[in-house]
Amino acid sequence: MIFTSYTYVVFLAVSFGLYWTVKPGWRKPLLILASFIFYCSWKWQYGFLLAGLAVFNWGFGRWVACRQERAHWLWPGVIVNVGTLVYFKYTRFLILNISALMLRLGGESIQVPDILLPLGVSFFTFQGVAYLVDVATGEPPIRRFLDFLLYKSFWPQLIAGPIIRPGEIRDQIEQKRNWSSDNVAYGLKRILNGFLKKVVIADNIAPVVDLVFMSTAQPGSLDVLVGTVGFGLQIYFDFSAYSEIAIGTARLFGYVFPENFNWPYLAESPREFWSRWHMTLSRWIKDYVFTPLAMAFRAQRALIPIAALFAMTLCGLWHGAEWTFVIWGAWHGVFLVLGEVLLPRSRVKPALSHGKHISSFVGWVFTMFAVFSGWLIFRVQSLSQLGTFIKALGSGSLLKPQIVRENMVILVLLVFAGTALLHLAKIANLDSRIRLSGFLSVIRPVTDTFLYAMAVSVIIVADRGSKAFVYFQF
Repeated sequence: MIFTSYTYVVFLAVSFGLYWTVKPGWRKPLLILASFIFYCSWKWQYGFLLAGLAVFNWGFGRWVACRQERAHWLWPGVIVNVGTLVYFKYTRFLILNISALMLRLGGESIQVPDILLPLGVSFFTFQGVAYLVDVATGEPPIRRFLDFLLYKSFWPQLIAGPIIRPGEIRDQIEQKRNWSSDNVAYGLKRILNGFLKKVVIADNIAPVVDLVFMSTAQPGSLDVLVGTVGFGLQIYFDFSAYSEIAIGTARLFGYVFPENFNWPYLAESPREFWSRWHMTLSRWIKDYVFTPLAMAFRAQRALIPIAALFAMTLCGLWHGAEWTFVIWGAWHGVFLVLGEVLLPRSRVKPALSHGKHISSFVGWVFTMFAVFSGWLIFRVQSLSQLGTFIKALGSGSLLKPQIVRENMVILVLLVFAGTALLHLAKIANLDSRIRLSGFLSVIRPVTDTFLYAMAVSVIIVADRGSKAFVYFQF
């Protein structure tokens, strides 16, 4: 069930109506039931996987919390969660590479099992690891199983995040949710924003990107540039759209989710980019991988860059069982280290100095080069295609595209220009400088209603059928 489908709109409307109609004591069971219906609508058998991991993590968390040395007993729980992820996501990858190595050594190939990847397994296993680690380091476990099951299965965050920690939602789950018109209005606004990003922008750029990255394509340098920039825009609008709909959906039921994006293409350093992009995953990698390694290397600070490289390579592998994802993660690790060396953070900067503008621009160019060249690595289907695209970039044929049409080039340029203007408006903080007069304040509800109606109309006109979100494959 895809968020931008009419099926989901009906599902959400029914769930919302029932939730605020039934007695408060039935609301959590209703949300849990709706969450499992949502998840099992894809493949019902994997509902048992989700339920099984929920039972295990709840029980193991309660057990660990009763031990004297919690951290000592943590590893079995981590192994179960990570082992589940490795089995479903990386078994094929491991066997293919072992088989290729055996063939080179003169042995026989190994039959590769056909294992279907459960939707969202990367997200809810990482969430399970975070929960157990937090409990082992002092966070109180969630006592009631019903509360934990809602935390684990609540559908807005189930497939593609945000990755929510118990401390971010515990109080909301344990306390009764009350009706709030402000919450409903805010939630609908975020959902509408998500629909606009996904249906109007991301889904219309996707065909251009798919055309360039076809396995049989022989693109010129302009094609590669358009496809790479287009994919950078597509994945941003696609994934931030999912996050907006997830946050908005949760708010309809009275739950506040953490933000997952904060204008990432404004970043002036690789470190800042990862503090703005997929923020809940970035914090997970930082807190549960990089920081423990950095603490282990604290006596030899020269080794800390190795911790950054390892953490980002793991982040790449988390995104997919392909060498291209591993290289993409390592690529960002290298630029994180380079950014710390070449773009040192100044503690005191003049507010509007000329030097600040120059250093900010240089940092932004450096970061965007790292990010968008990384998107090329991320999107290619194989290492051989990556080599073909790099050769195409070196050909210098920028005058005419060989695959995409000129109108596609214009489409990507317009979306890129529009994104740049939005970011400039954010930098200038224009919204805080605009002061509505009394007259404008009176007509504001009318203008908002008109804009929302226009947005809905644009979504309906642009809709060409529900398309899966990019991060569903992870």
